[in-house]
Amino acid sequence: MTTLLATLDRISDDRLTERIGKARAIMADAGVEVLMVYSHPKPGGGVLQYLAGWAARAGTILLLPRQGRGIILSAGPNNTRVFNQRCGFFADARAYGPNASLEKLLGVALGEFGVAGGKIGVSGTPYMPAPLRAALDGYVKEQVFLGDALDALRLVRFDDEVRMHQHAADISVAMVERVMELARLPSTTPSDLMIEAELAGRKLGADSASIWLATGEEPPTTYFELFELNPAIGPKDRVQLGATVTYEGHFGQCLRTGVRGGISPAMQSAWDRMIEMQDRALATLVPGAPMQNLVDRLEADIDAFCPFTRATDPFRFQSCHSLGINYSDPSYVQAVNPERDRSKDGSLPLIAENQIFEIHPNFTIPGLGHICVGDMALVTATGAKWITNTPREIVRLD
Repeated sequence: MTTLLATLDRISDDRLTERIGKARAIMADAGVEVLMVYSHPKPGGGVLQYLAGWAARAGTILLLPRQGRGIILSAGPNNTRVFNQRCGFFADARAYGPNASLEKLLGVALGEFGVAGGKIGVSGTPYMPAPLRAALDGYVKEQVFLGDALDALRLVRFDDEVRMHQHAADISVAMVERVMELARLPSTTPSDLMIEAELAGRKLGADSASIWLATGEEPPTTYFELFELNPAIGPKDRVQLGATVTYEGHFGQCLRTGVRGGISPAMQSAWDRMIEMQDRALATLVPGAPMQNLVDRLEADIDAFCPFTRATDPFRFQSCHSLGINYSDPSYVQAVNPERDRSKDGSLPLIAENQIFEIHPNFTIPGLGHICVGDMALVTATGAKWITNTPREIVRLD
């Protein structure tokens, strides 16, 4: 298996400095001298990842002043070491742990910046655990929420960000191909597929690599845990999976289906319709067009083919979403929500160059169970193109 480890890349210090400058401009407009950004302990570092270029899988706080060096409060010595390696050009990382709680270090740092008892800008506060939020409320008199303005910065994408997503796309494709390779072997189990896919992703440089998997002649849903999987792959089973990757915090995803025992006419017909749906959705991704056109086109096509409504379908999840340093970047969420408040459509964001979307129609067909396909689309100056570089066809596993 080819490794991508030799090509590991990251967002440059110059790009991060540019982002920090934009954040400081937002702070100036809000009249705050210090910004506090909290990152919750989940993949997808949000605003902290955007400004720092890395986010630990533990609660982290960035304190960014309008001028001078920032402070990062990080869990334990190992995460703190990485933050100092990566962010030493603009901030100093301090470790919290058993001998120095995050709540206590936050109070000390706010005092050093001279804003204890005063006013700060904040982002990520809704995700704070209750004790930390209570401590913050006690330390400062006024908090100005800047999360929405900071999230909106991520609507503008650059080539270096696209490069990260392309790495993630390539890794997700390699994971899918590894699954299909193993699924051809008669002794392979669904658990083998899940384990080997995740191993393949990590070997190729992914920060995180996971799949959902479904096997069976009519899969009812998708599964995320080893204990949920069927004990064996049958001679006429489908193998459906979605491979989700982060590379330097940037998400990638690919969904594919393989079939043992021959592809039925019904399955081939349904697959062809899904590919048509993807292509029609791709055509909506033109710079300057309303972003909601993507989900409206896709949902209309699904509804025209699927005998179930979204509400009654035994299996249906979001048919498309943005991909960024969150699985669904906040500024995009409402625009690609099929159940959004349409009275607000005039204020939703527009399609712009270098934005990336995952387009994955998914629904239930009687006699087939749930079906799905998924690919990453990159918006270019003139339209959009697929960047998951693997054939969009059913894989024969015989």
